[in-house]
Amino acid sequence: MRGERDVTAANRLVIITGGGSGLGYELARLHLAQNDQVVITGRDLAKLAAAQNKLSDPPQLYTYPLDVTDQAAVSRFADWIKDRFDRCDILYNNAGSAVFKAFAEMSPDEIKQTVAVNLEGVLYMTRAFLPLMAARKSGHVVNIASLAGEVATAKAAVYAASKAAVIRFSDGLRQEVAAQGIAVTCILPGPIDTPFLDRADQSGKYRAKVRPFLLPPEQAAQLIVRAVEDKRAVAAMPRSLSLLAALYRLLPRQLHALLAPLVNRK
Repeated sequence: MRGERDVTAANRLVIITGGGSGLGYELARLHLAQNDQVVITGRDLAKLAAAQNKLSDPPQLYTYPLDVTDQAAVSRFADWIKDRFDRCDILYNNAGSAVFKAFAEMSPDEIKQTVAVNLEGVLYMTRAFLPLMAARKSGHVVNIASLAGEVATAKAAVYAASKAAVIRFSDGLRQEVAAQGIAVTCILPGPIDTPFLDRADQSGKYRAKVRPFLLPPEQAAQLIVRAVEDKRAVAAMPRSLSLLAALYRLLPRQLHALLAPLVNRK
């Protein structure tokens, strides 16, 4: 997928992993509305094609099939971006994976996939695009973590661990790249009303239990884009759930067991 270098960049070049549906799709829609050029990636070619048809702005929207856990493929993608655009203004590490099961019931492949997509993919993508940002002394890395990375619950131990690692990675990276003019924002959303929940919990019980806290993907994307424009270091949402999570972390450990029935919704 190589071509001549694009010299007609409308505004910014925005890359969104997992951009074929859900939150990634909504982020792409908002950035296209801001006259940005957007590249969405994903493993599902049908979803990428459907997204391109719906957003229908070929001069500013590009699709690229990509598995973020494949380091060599990520490197080739970064080369393609450099050849065609020679820039990356905003990188959304949005691709994610989850299986809501008790740890003892998870297969080795499910464990590996969760960690590979949620953590390794973020590391590979960020490492691949930092040089482009550093060369221009500007850029923004946006890591989509989760409130689960702050408050772990039953049946999400591996998912929470992977997202906690993304939060800590974001904290360290922010300090490393600030002098190069690169910003790092870590997003901590609660449950978002997308097919991601259905894949993570095929019983459907989790969705029903957290319905009062479910964020529509359109609203989540708006909040995230606002946080990115403000260059916030961390943005948690929805406010009600983020406040509850903060309160839970402040409580003595002895109370956590008593509150477990309220916290564990999976």
